Amino acid sequence: MPVPLNILSFDIEEWFMSYDSSQIPVEHWKTLSPRIEQNIHDILRFLRENQLKATFYIMGWIAENYPAIVKDIANEQHEIGYHSYYHELPLNQGPKAFEEDLKKGLDLLQNITGQKVIQYRAPRFSLDCETSWSIPILKEHGIQLSSSVMSGNTCNGIIVPDRPFIFKHNGISLPEMPLNRQQTLGYRWVYTGSGYFRIMPYWLIQKLYAASNYNMAYFHPRDFDPQVPKTKLLPFYRNIMSNLGNTSTIPKLQKLIQHCNFQAVHKAWEQHQQSNTNIITIEI
Repeated sequence: MPVPLNILSFDIEEWFMSYDSSQIPVEHWKTLSPRIEQNIHDILRFLRENQLKATFYIMGWIAENYPAIVKDIANEQHEIGYHSYYHELPLNQGPKAFEEDLKKGLDLLQNITGQKVIQYRAPRFSLDCETSWSIPILKEHGIQLSSSVMSGNTCNGIIVPDRPFIFKHNGISLPEMPLNRQQTLGYRWVYTGSGYFRIMPYWLIQKLYAASNYNMAYFHPRDFDPQVPKTKLLPFYRNIMSNLGNTSTIPKLQKLIQHCNFQAVHKAWEQHQQSNTNIITIEI
């Protein structure tokens, strides 16, 4: 019987860096009202009060403009990973730009924290067969663990499992901690975090968590913000969605941690390795 893994992670980006963030040029980002510092302080306080550790995947742009919050996260002994510099998809970047982005961001995070960064999460969990070239690049620059795909996606005819596995490309392996999903009525639902978590009723969230031996909870700072700003630079629906259920995130998570023993991503991977001798490998 697999040991249940309930994992807590955060993608550290500003409120306007959503799926639609590509519609806002980077040069406009500093003109929008910042919320990241207060959001991070609220999250860190919640984790501290509940004696929880998590993994924070931090964007390079955030680290460059708010190095103090990166230091705060590191000082609280949370795990730190990299989440791209400008939230660009690897597929859109290509190998050369991806490697430049990775090196720039890792150097910055490591200079701020004084520690080596060994974890990575692709924007939108977008690592796939088309970006298999990213695996050797990630390994070359010291990444030892990824959390960059969604379960249920198909890769080379193999369905990505809803548990930890290993990606392999040209003989190079990279452990992967995927975002798990629940299939209902022919559709795969994300229930473990972000907007889905905000909108869904707590009883259903708890039921789905209890039914799975692997849950990758992921949140953004805006998920905890009851006053997410609006901007004409984003679609109308995004301005609405970003403010739905935000006041429920903390109360729901507070109840959920009474039933789930959450831990950070790398710690969960180590636990999985110790309790599982047969870990799936997917060649891409």
